[in-house]
Amino acid sequence: MKTNKKSLLSLLLAAILLMPAVVSCGGGEGTAAIEDTSAAPAETETQRVYVDDIADDVDFDGAVVKFMWWEENEEYAEEQNGEVVNDALFDRNLSVETRLNVKIENVGESYTWDTKDIYLGKIRSSVMANDGAYDVASGQYATLPGLVPEGNFTDMTALPYLDFSKSYWVQQLIEETSINGKLYLASGDITKITISNTFCLLYNESLRQDLGIEDLVEAVKNGTWTRDKMDAAIAGTYADLDGDNLPSAGDRYGIAFRDDNCMTPFIQAFDLRITTMKDGYPELSFNNEKAISVYEYMVNLIHHTPEAMVDLLSKDVFTGDQISSNMMAGNILFYVGVFGNAKSFAEVDFEFGLLPLPKWDESQATYQSALGESNTLFGILTSCANKDATAAALEMMAAESYRLVTPALYEITLKTRYAADSEMAQMFDLIRDGVTFNFGSIYTFDLNRLCVFFKETIGLEKGWSSTWVAQEDATKAAIDQFFEKVSALEY
Repeated sequence: MKTNKKSLLSLLLAAILLMPAVVSCGGGEGTAAIEDTSAAPAETETQRVYVDDIADDVDFDGAVVKFMWWEENEEYAEEQNGEVVNDALFDRNLSVETRLNVKIENVGESYTWDTKDIYLGKIRSSVMANDGAYDVASGQYATLPGLVPEGNFTDMTALPYLDFSKSYWVQQLIEETSINGKLYLASGDITKITISNTFCLLYNESLRQDLGIEDLVEAVKNGTWTRDKMDAAIAGTYADLDGDNLPSAGDRYGIAFRDDNCMTPFIQAFDLRITTMKDGYPELSFNNEKAISVYEYMVNLIHHTPEAMVDLLSKDVFTGDQISSNMMAGNILFYVGVFGNAKSFAEVDFEFGLLPLPKWDESQATYQSALGESNTLFGILTSCANKDATAAALEMMAAESYRLVTPALYEITLKTRYAADSEMAQMFDLIRDGVTFNFGSIYTFDLNRLCVFFKETIGLEKGWSSTWVAQEDATKAAIDQFFEKVSALEY
C-alpha cells in the first residue's frame, strides 16, 4: 500500500498538468479514479503548456491591470524567496505580464470578519468614484456577492478572452450563479483557497485499525460510504481515557466538529439543494422531507451522540483548540475539516488519511463536498477602464495558476504523511472533484442567510418545520428582490 513519496509526487504533478478533469473543482463523478499517467511525457522548457486560447500575438502595449487581493490569504508574491508556492505565484504573474505585455499591479487589502464592511466599502467607493483603484476585485464568497445587485461588477460573458468552459474555472459554480445568462463572479485555480478550503473528513487510520473498523477507503471506492457506514464506525468509540467518569477534552471520540461552520458542508454532502433553477429562476427547495430528515440526523449526531466532540456557539462544552489538540493526540477517529488542516498532521505519531463526507445513502450517485465560506471569488469592476486587457489578464492568471500554482500547492500538501499512500492521494482528487455549489449557498447572505439558517436551526434544536414557517416568506421576498435588481442592471 505504501509507495515512494517522490515517485508518487511526480505522478501527481504529471496528472495535474495533463489531466484537467481530475483536478478541476466541477461537479464530476465523485467515484472517478485517477488514471495511470506514469508514461506521460514531462513538460520541457520548449514545450510550455498553455491551456487558455488567447493568441500568442495579443499585445496590450503595457496596460496596467490592478488586482485587489484579500491580503491575509497571501495570493500574490512581489518577489521570489525560494518557497515553492510563493515562487509559483511570482512566476504566474510574470508569465501573464510577459505574454500579454501588461503590468499586473497587486493591491493587497486587509479583510477580517470584523472589517469586512471596510473592505467591501472600498470596492463600492472605487466604483462610485470611478477612480481606477482596482480593475479586478476578489473577496470572500460569503460576502462579495452582495455587491452584485448594486451594479459593481461587469457581466463577464460579454467580454473577450474569458472562456469559462475551461478546466481552471469551477464549472458548476458558473452554472449555478449565472443570472439570465450573465456572470458577475467566478472562481477556480486562480485562487489557492479552492484547494486548502475544501471540506473533507480527516481520519485516524491507526485508530481505525486498532478498533477493528473496516477499510473505509474501500467503502468509498465501492460507493458504500454513507452516513450509516459512518455511524457504524463511530458507534462505541468513546472511551473515558482520564477515568473521571465525565466527557472531557482528553477522552476518545468518534467524530469532532470544531465549530458551527463544519455543519454546513453536509448540505452538499447529503445532496440537499437550497434552491433549484427553473427556467433560469432560483426556486426555494430547502423545505421538504429530505431536509427534515437531514435536520433530524444532524441534531442527533451533534447533540445526542456520546461519541461526538463538538464546539458550537450553542453547545459550549469544548473549545476548538481542545478538539484540535485531541485530534493531534490521536484520540479522535473522524475530524470534519478542510484540506488545509492536513499540514498540521505532518509530525503526528499515527497514520491518518482523507475521506469524502459520506453520502446520504447508496442511491446518491456521487460523493459531494463544499468549499468553506472563505473561498475567494473574482469579478471585473464596472469602473474598469480597459476591460479587454483586464479580461485577458484574468483568464491567463487563472490558466497560469492552473499550470504553476496548483501543482506547487499539491506538492506542499502531499508532503504530509498521507502523501506516502497512493490511495489517500486518490481520495484527495476524488473529494476535490466532488465540490458542488448552489445559487442559494453562494448568495446566502442576500437570500435571508439560508446557510446560517441551516446551522443555527441544528445548533439550537429549533425544529425544522416550525422555524421554516417563519423564514419562508421573507426568503422568497429576498430572492425576488435580489433577482429583480440584478436583472435590471444595465452596462
